[in-house]
Amino acid sequence: MNSRLRSSVQWLSLIVLTVALVTALDAVHVPAALLLGPMLASIVFAVSGSNIRLPRGFTIGAQAILGCLIAQAIDAQLMAIIGAHWMILVGFSLATLVLAAALGWWITRAGWLPGTVAIWGLSPGAASSMVLLADDFGADRRVVALMQYSRIALVALAAILVAKSIGHPSLPPPHEMSNAATSQWLTLPPAVSLFATTALAAMGVALSIFLRKAALALFIPAFAGAALQAAGWIHLSTPPLLAALAFGAVGMYVGLSFNREMLIHSLSALPKMFVAVVTMIVLCGLLSLAFCKLLPGADPLTAYLALSPGGIDAAVIIATSTNVSLPLILASQFVRLLIVIAGAPALAKWLARRMEHRHP
Repeated sequence: MNSRLRSSVQWLSLIVLTVALVTALDAVHVPAALLLGPMLASIVFAVSGSNIRLPRGFTIGAQAILGCLIAQAIDAQLMAIIGAHWMILVGFSLATLVLAAALGWWITRAGWLPGTVAIWGLSPGAASSMVLLADDFGADRRVVALMQYSRIALVALAAILVAKSIGHPSLPPPHEMSNAATSQWLTLPPAVSLFATTALAAMGVALSIFLRKAALALFIPAFAGAALQAAGWIHLSTPPLLAALAFGAVGMYVGLSFNREMLIHSLSALPKMFVAVVTMIVLCGLLSLAFCKLLPGADPLTAYLALSPGGIDAAVIIATSTNVSLPLILASQFVRLLIVIAGAPALAKWLARRMEHRHP
């Protein structure tokens, strides 16, 4: 069997397993099945030795669609939340960043993980950026990558477990979706809204490729779309099928980022890595309890997703399938995103240099 045919068979098998897992997870009312199903299926294939990878264009396109979804949710209510509670949002965002830095520093100092791996592996921000920065500082990029992507997967699982444990209903309820699923998937928004959404997503993709900054695929549609929609110039509306495909692409990207070589190389450090990531998730969960008390109307799952140490894309995907306050989650994630962009790489670099000077 030649390599092209083998790759085609693997992709077909992955799609079949993905559909089966999404159907099974949806049948038992698991939130964010469209993210979790592809992620679990892709992890199975990645660690079993499959060499397929999601083409970069699909990943960038999915990020652009998620950016449009974020922009859709930014409205007067979200701006009012930021205006009324900006001190709390900034304070908790800084607390999350400091928690990650302190935990990474402590683990590095204790010698749990080699070199400065823990600092980069636990630092919030774009996983790919942290892996590249870690490589520049001589940290093992494979272990850092495993920590970063494990954190995304575990954060998604933790959010789903929180949703199930406190009885949060899906939105809409699964039994209502079953009767109208086909018509919902094929629903198209008005032509003007569809054109505005696809044009904005295309602009994000084009600029991210031209400038070689993958993160722009998410940020440009999110920020530009929010500004244009707030000004009343456009109205964004993403077709459900397109959103579902974007969710699936994000899940596959995370899942296929794992591989057998990475796991074998990191096998001895795997238990400590797992403890470090889970500790970070638990600390953010405890922080979310205080967040829940300070902000009126914030339920536990909303507070958890608002302070989730995973990416904003995963938080949005989970939030869109559960009955939570999306404006509050986005407000918190946006504020933290700005702080992370401005400060996380610099803080991680500073800590890494301190540890290098301490242990030359």
